[in-house]
Amino acid sequence: MTRSVDYDRIATTYDRRYQQNDYSGVEAALIAFVGEHFDQRVLEVGCGTGHWLGLFCGRGIRVTGLDASAQVLAYAKTQAPKATLALGCAEHLPWTSDSFDRVFCINAFHHFQDKVAFLTEAMRVLRPAGLVMTVGLDPHAGVDQWYIYEYFDNVLEIDRRRYPASSQIREWMRAAGFADCVTHEIQHMPIRFAARTALEQGRLDKSATSQLSVLTDEEYRQGIDRVREAIESAEVGGESLCLSADLRLYATFGAVPSRVKETGAV
Repeated sequence: MTRSVDYDRIATTYDRRYQQNDYSGVEAALIAFVGEHFDQRVLEVGCGTGHWLGLFCGRGIRVTGLDASAQVLAYAKTQAPKATLALGCAEHLPWTSDSFDRVFCINAFHHFQDKVAFLTEAMRVLRPAGLVMTVGLDPHAGVDQWYIYEYFDNVLEIDRRRYPASSQIREWMRAAGFADCVTHEIQHMPIRFAARTALEQGRLDKSATSQLSVLTDEEYRQGIDRVREAIESAEVGGESLCLSADLRLYATFGAVPSRVKETGAV
């Protein structure tokens, strides 16, 4: 069964993740990826609420964001008022060839229905020597631990269907014509907090992360019941249950070979 997230429904609460979690590694990687050339044109595909576009709006860099949700784009206008925003899908980018110097997507690539088509489109809209970057989890690596995987049935299996392995992304990039395709771990995210506090702060709300949003209401309820039962069991013994995670975010890069673009081979 294909699992998808209705971002129109969770647009108003989506940005809580940036208040509750540390994404400094992602921010540093993105700033290094875009660089300091103010004449560049940068496109974020799956821009969501505009959090990452907002990093560059005051730096003179021309940023553009595309998303399939009208509701999150409405919110993005407040987060990145100087950005150009467009409603559309990743597989059919509404720009002419050679329009951008950088194309990136952060925690969005796994949502695209046809990931190969997106990378083909990224190659088309990038200029010679342009770069593409995707950022996301790699649940195929087998190194991550997460309380969501522990308490909510089938979430890890669902993630392995939604997220391609980093090696697969590099293979698709090369097939689309990109060169120098590499993957780097850009952020290690160890997390630990009291379970009862997490419930009170909304960290386990269904809209808190796409891993919970893709669950049916019954699947989600069963997982929450397990968390509550574990909390009560710990407190009966005079202890406080903690939820922990140990996650890694990976960035995969590809470069447009200048000579290929110039000869019209792509």
